[in-house]
Amino acid sequence: MAQIQRHNLVWLDPDLDPAPYTAAPEQASFVREWIALGQPLVVARQPRQQVTGAPHIALGLTHPPPATRRRISVYVPAEAILRQSGPLELTRALPHAPLWEEAIQRILFICKGAAVTPCVYGSLMWQAVSRYNYLTNASDLDLLFVCTDSSDIKLLIDSLASCEVSTPRLDGEILVPSGWAAAWREVATACNAGGSSTVLAKSGYGARLFTLDEFLG
Repeated sequence: MAQIQRHNLVWLDPDLDPAPYTAAPEQASFVREWIALGQPLVVARQPRQQVTGAPHIALGLTHPPPATRRRISVYVPAEAILRQSGPLELTRALPHAPLWEEAIQRILFICKGAAVTPCVYGSLMWQAVSRYNYLTNASDLDLLFVCTDSSDIKLLIDSLASCEVSTPRLDGEILVPSGWAAAWREVATACNAGGSSTVLAKSGYGARLFTLDEFLG
C-alpha cells in the first residue's frame, strides 16, 4: 500500500467489524453503517510507533448533525484499507456548497495565481463525500493549501488577507513539500513578524516548532 498522509481519504473493507478498533464502543454501530455505505474515513496523525511499521492506521470521521457532532477515532489493520486518495480538492467540493460559491471561486483564483492546490477538510469535505448534511450557518471553510517548490507562499498569504472579512470564515493549513503543515493564520502572523518567528507545524506523526524560514524551507 502506498504511504498514507494526514488528511488523505481511505475506504475500508465493508466486511470489517469496527467494534474492536473503535475508541468508544458505543460508536461502533455508526462506524459499521458508515463503512457499509462505502463512505471514506480520513487519515489522522499516527502514533509515533507507526514509524517502525506497526500494521494499524489511525483514522477518523465526524458524526453528522443533528446529533451532537463528535470526532470518532478508529485504529484499523492496514489490510482493511481497500483504497485511498489524496485530500479532497476544493473544486470537487464546490457543488456541495452553493451558498459559498463566491468565496470559493475567489480562493480558487488566489491559489491559481500562487501555484497552490487548495483542498478541503472539515464540514464541507464530509458533506461532499457522504450522504449527510454537515454544513451549518456556523461552519468554517477548512482548507489545506498544498504547496510545491514552485508555489508562491508569500503571495498566497498576502492574498488570503483579503478574505478575512468574508463569509464563511476561512480556516486551515499550509502544507509545504517537506510534509509539514501549519495553520495559515499562524504563518501569516509569522510573515509579518519576520523569518525568525516560530510556527507550530504538524506532520503525519508529530508536531514541532519551526522558525518561519525553516518551515518555508
